[in-house]
This record gives sequence, structure tokens and C-alpha cells, in this order.
Amino acid sequence: MPPFRHLAALLCLTLLAACSKKAGPAAAPATLVFARGSDATKLDPADIDDGESVNALAQICEGLVRFKPGTFEVEPCLARSWSVKDGGLLYLFDLRNGVTFHDGTPLTAETAAFTFQRQLDPKHPAHLPGAGFQYWGTLFPEVTEVKAVGLMSLAISLKQPNGTLLSSLATFPAWLISPRSYDTYKADMQSHPVGTGPYQFKEWKPNEAIVLEANRTYWGEPKPAFQRLVIRPVRENAARLLQLRSGEVHVLTGLDPAELAGLRADPSVKVVEGPGLNVGYLSINHDVAQLRHPDVRRAMALAIDRDALVKLALAGAGSPAVWPLPPGFLGVPKTTVSPIRFDREEARRLLAAHPEATREPLEMATLNEPRIYFPDPVKVASLLRADLEAVGFKINVTARDRQTHMQFMRDGKHQLGLLGWVGDVGDPDNFLSMFFHTASARRGFANNVSFYLNPEMDKLLDEGRREGDPNNRQALYEKALGLWARDLPLIPLCHANDIVVLRREVGGFVLDKGGNVNLGPVNWQP
Repeated sequence: MPPFRHLAALLCLTLLAACSKKAGPAAAPATLVFARGSDATKLDPADIDDGESVNALAQICEGLVRFKPGTFEVEPCLARSWSVKDGGLLYLFDLRNGVTFHDGTPLTAETAAFTFQRQLDPKHPAHLPGAGFQYWGTLFPEVTEVKAVGLMSLAISLKQPNGTLLSSLATFPAWLISPRSYDTYKADMQSHPVGTGPYQFKEWKPNEAIVLEANRTYWGEPKPAFQRLVIRPVRENAARLLQLRSGEVHVLTGLDPAELAGLRADPSVKVVEGPGLNVGYLSINHDVAQLRHPDVRRAMALAIDRDALVKLALAGAGSPAVWPLPPGFLGVPKTTVSPIRFDREEARRLLAAHPEATREPLEMATLNEPRIYFPDPVKVASLLRADLEAVGFKINVTARDRQTHMQFMRDGKHQLGLLGWVGDVGDPDNFLSMFFHTASARRGFANNVSFYLNPEMDKLLDEGRREGDPNNRQALYEKALGLWARDLPLIPLCHANDIVVLRREVGGFVLDKGGNVNLGPVNWQP
């Protein structure tokens, strides 16, 4: 692998190869280049919660099970099969023979257990200081033990049934990494992922590129079609588009939806689009005195014109959010009556009874890098500020880079904050427990960044995760959404469409239901 000082030359060769179609069919480039708006934060599947990190690791790591392409149907991956025993308290996984991690470590039940044991046991040497492992407590709170019960047989024991366990095991916190990566890198393992996937990690220069190489001993099909995969952060949307059209970039995300019409008419590229499993929202910090009364939060919800926001900020490539769940999810009430609506007069009436809410300006924190649910977060913040000030609030907007903004909100330093969530599985627990469960409100690592603490909500969400009957789960989640509608710890704003743009020669790409960009199966079709 050439060092980074040769990366520019390598990309120029890629550009020449991509543009050679003028003289005949384009030869497959040695390097596939994927551009997005931001870089990863770290490369440890157990300790991330941002899409950029997930999409880098999606090429490197795999789990015991996975979702069939384009669906949320669980299928075997590194486990050939599984069985459930003891009334849902024991899961046995029969692992695939002949698989090795990228460092040559064989896949066995013992090496597979490492990924789970380091998250489960705070005394495990790879339970790194400062690592939040924020998903473990939310997705796997019932897991009590993970151990090898045979060379290729892995047992996961639970203290009580969890109806979402298999789906959770298909998500990134359960992707396996080699135990030797800790022996080799210690805490720096978070920058040197060692998985079993179609591409293997070579090097990462933050804010410049993550470079991967083909895993020539990959166990699965199809085999990687490119020698290298380069993942580049390109913050400016116009620059990403220019590089795509020139052929320097082959896959692009983080698109400004306003560019869609022009791209659909461009024969050199193709647009893959579908409904997104996401929600962009305004978080209201419950520790802020000005915002503690539910009528103040309701006034905020009534002040916001979601239809206009989707039209102006998403160029129509999405839909207004009515619930903190995507449309059609289990748990969404069958009623057509929305618990929140656009009504400025009612907002002013509610706010008039709470002069403490408008006495001092409120700070709205936002990020300044594109997200799927907010292609231009600063624009979204400006639209919200105008709506809120129209009913009497005073709002200051503060924009930060993504990593700083995320930590600012996880620490609970915000008053109001723009954020969003991209679902990992098609299950309401993956949204509602992240947003509203007390276990998700751990400062420094919070996903419940409203710091909404409600034992009644916790009880409903815990019961929903254990319940196997869909009708009973529907009833439990309807009650949970009733608590949300009463208390409004966050205001859902929009659901954005998933959009990936590719050079026309890139084939084999399937839009992932959970928003991951899986490039392992893609190929070149001149």
C-alpha cells in the first residue's frame, strides 16, 4: 500500500481511468472512492453512534447474523445457524468454519466471544477507559453471559427474554473484531479495526481519508471487486458533486436534495433513493428551568411549520414527522389525529401564561455538517428560529462541528439542540429506548439527550422489548407514545429520504434499510 503522500497520485490515476470512456468502455479502476460530508469519529464498532463511523466499519466488520440486502429479515452471517432454548433465555450459535479475521486469527467461539465480553464486563482488559459502549445497555440489557460452549458453538444467556435480540445482533455494536487487535494496539484498537469483511483496514488520516484494501481471503460472496476502497470526507456539497461528475469520486452521500433534479437528468450518474429510517428532531433539555413546564414545550411544537421545513430544507425529499418513529412502524397509533400540529395562535396563548420562558434568550445548538435528516443543519436551525420567534421565544443559534456538537449534547450542556437518529433495525425499541429510556441518559454518552427520566416510560419500554406478541407490543408502544405526546421531551421534525448517488458504472449496490452504505458487493459495469 502506498503511503499517504502518494494518495493524490493514486486518485488522479482513478480519475483518468474513469474518464477513459471517451476512447471506449471504461476499465475498472483499481480504487473505488466514496465521498461523504464528514469523517468517522472512531473505528470501534462497540463504541460509536455516528453514521460516518458505521459506514466505514460496514466494509470491514461482520456479525453473527445480518439483514438480507434491502430488508430487515435476519439471515446467517458468521454464524451458520442458531437455536433458541429455555424459553428465550439461551441462544446457541453454530459458527462458520474456515473464516479468519484480517490479522489471521481464526474465527472460533472463543474469539467471537471477545466482542461481547469486553462490553459486558467492566473489568475486561479491552473495556477501554473512556469508552461509552452506549449501545450495550440499551440493546442488550438482558444479556448476562457470552461464552464458548464448544470450539465453534457460542452461547448467549439472558436473564429474561428479549424479542429484539436477533435484530440487535445484526447491528454494528455486535460486529465481531479480532481479540488480537487489543493485544496489538491496546487502546489504539479504536483506530485499527480488524474484522472479517470484504475490505480490510490499511490506514486512516483523519479528515483526509480512510484507506481499505481488498480482503483476498474473504469467505463470502461476492469477492471484493476493487483493490482499494478510499473513504474521503469532503465537507462542501458542491465539491463532492464536482468530484462525482469528473469521475474522481464514484459513490456520494450527504447530498443537498436541491441537486436531485439535475442529477437525475445526468446520464453519467445514477440516483438511488428510498424512504429513510430516520427522524430529525429538536431536543429540549429537561434540566433547563425555562423549559420545564410541558406547556412551554407544547408551544414550541405548535410554533413549528414542519411542512415548510420539509419543502425548504429537504427540497421535498422526505416527509414531515408526526411521531418520533418513522411512518408505518409498530406502535404508531392508527388514529389520523396528530398529537402536535402547526398552530401559532395556540402557541402564543400557551406561552403567555409562562413569561419565564421568554425572559431570556434560549440557545439552540446545531451542527454545521450535513446529516441525512438535515442536509443543511444551519438552514434548519434558521427556519426553526424564525418559527419560534414568531410566537414570542428569543432564540440564539450556535453551530459547531459534528463531533463537538454531539459531545456538547451528550454532556447535557445545551438548552435546545438539533439532532437526529437513523434506525439500525425496523423496530420501535431502537428509536424509543434511545430517545426516552433512563438507561440512555448517561451524561457524556447519552442518546436520550433530552435527559427525560420517567419510570413509567422505562417500564413500558422494558415490557415492549420482552413482549413477543405484536398486538401486545402495539398497545405498549401506543402508551409510550402517549407519554411522549404529553411530555414532549423532543419535537420530531422530519423524515428524510435515503439518497446515494453513484457513477453509472458502479453496479451491485442495494440501498440498505438501516441507512448503511455497504460497498462490499459493488462492482464495475462499463
